[in-house]
Amino acid sequence: MTLILPAKAAAAIAAHAESTYPDECVGLLIGTLNDEYKTALQVVPLENRWSGQVQLAPTDDPLSRRDRFYLDPRDYLRAEREARAGGYEIIGCYHSHPDAIAVPSERDRIGAQAIGGSRFSFVIQAVRSGVAAELTSWLLVNEGVRFIEEQVQIVPAERVAR
Repeated sequence: MTLILPAKAAAAIAAHAESTYPDECVGLLIGTLNDEYKTALQVVPLENRWSGQVQLAPTDDPLSRRDRFYLDPRDYLRAEREARAGGYEIIGCYHSHPDAIAVPSERDRIGAQAIGGSRFSFVIQAVRSGVAAELTSWLLVNEGVRFIEEQVQIVPAERVAR
């Protein structure tokens, strides 16, 4: 599977990640899905609503948004209704990794098990010192056991078929 990401959508993800630095950002990708490609037609930036829902270790700062996010199910459902009303669907989500590489963490894997499926894109935007760096996309496979990297093609908007 390949994720087709218009340059404007990639820029919107990068801008969102930079604006929330040093905290993680979160958002959704709205678009179309067929057997070979997923095409993101819209980026929906959401608020990182992490507020210490779970303290994973005694040394964790439970309120830190620097290495975690919470995507509120109400935000997801609202975006899903709007996508369906336009004839589209949620094809993935994105979040940032402040001052870290764009590779899913174990925390990402556990959190990803609650949404999507094996065709759902998990995009990670690395941000270093407040500047967007590499962008990757991942698929959660083997019933949530591991991620595999998904190919991303960033294309000019005029090359995107709706």
